[in-house]
Amino acid sequence: MPKFKVGDRVERIGAIVPTYMRDGVVKAVIPHNDLPEHFTEYDVDFKFVVARFYESQLKLVGAAS
Repeated sequence: MPKFKVGDRVERIGAIVPTYMRDGVVKAVIPHNDLPEHFTEYDVDFKFVVARFYESQLKLVGAAS
């Protein structure tokens, strides 16, 4: 089961994260059924760009309502 769902607000985690890509909204969940669960990918909308990240690169800021 994916950790995040469409509409969740997430934050990128890591040592070097540009300010404009720090906080975004999950727009799509891309599961990989043949791989471990932590390899689920997410398309995240950061207002200026949509980018794809693995679950381990994100943390939940606010759940979708």
